[in-house]
Amino acid sequence: MALTLEAGNLVWTKVSKSLTNANPAIQGQFKALREYIVSQRRNPTLQFVSFSDADITTATGYTFQAAAGALTLYGFYFIKNGTGTGTATDVWVSLDNASTNTVVATKFISIPALVAADQFALTYPQGLPFSVDFTVTGETSAKDGTEVAGGDAGSWFAVVGA
Repeated sequence: MALTLEAGNLVWTKVSKSLTNANPAIQGQFKALREYIVSQRRNPTLQFVSFSDADITTATGYTFQAAAGALTLYGFYFIKNGTGTGTATDVWVSLDNASTNTVVATKFISIPALVAADQFALTYPQGLPFSVDFTVTGETSAKDGTEVAGGDAGSWFAVVGA
């Protein structure tokens, strides 16, 4: 899939629905992000991207765009809700500025989720630019490029723009 932008209001509706059972602090974080982007950034067109455990445990990570391309990350949410026997297995969620997770230098962010139901959110009101591509992976330790077993990660979504 390529970067497919749509009206910001449609994206924020999807975010709200996806956060129904999220931690209230995370819900507030995305509410504040939405308010800022709508009022201060003139409500740009965005894309809501969501995927599951199986997507980020594939070899070399998961790149949702069919072809390499730049984008800007505004928000990212993750919950450790894998279905495997290792749901208590540590997973390091890595966001890479590359089409794979194989080069440590291209890893922008690596955050652990250590037990089932761990969740975290990242918000960038000004946007975090990914100049090459946007790859997400669930790794066995910080920035190691080795994917955890299927079922040991979780699900996530991102709010991105051009």
